[in-house]
Amino acid sequence: MAAPDLTPSDDAESPAESPAEGLAIFDDQTHDESAAPARSSRLGVVVLVLAVVLLALDGLAIALLAGDAVTAAASIALVTMLASIGVGVVALVAVATRRGRWQAVAAVLLSVLANPFVFVWLLGALVPSL
Repeated sequence: MAAPDLTPSDDAESPAESPAEGLAIFDDQTHDESAAPARSSRLGVVVLVLAVVLLALDGLAIALLAGDAVTAAASIALVTMLASIGVGVVALVAVATRRGRWQAVAAVLLSVLANPFVFVWLLGALVPSL
């Protein structure tokens, strides 16, 4: 009893050489950047609004400190310090992902300014009588 011949014959078309097989199925699928939907700038606008709110809270903390409400001023300053770090990081993500890039750049700058340490240092440098 002889073993069956398992070698492919020259006449038979191998599956890899078939025109319907292989990478031919990917030929009609193309990636077009212009067909992608536009990215929303909502994230940049949101972080910009949050940075402006933090800057206003920082001003409120300075006003409370001037009115001798030290505990309230310290609490607001702590909240704005931690929140300004978070808003700055999210704004950097918005810049990197192009979601409201220019608004997010402004939010990064305002969130750095909204940090109480930077804000008090700038007030001391610009208005030395305080």
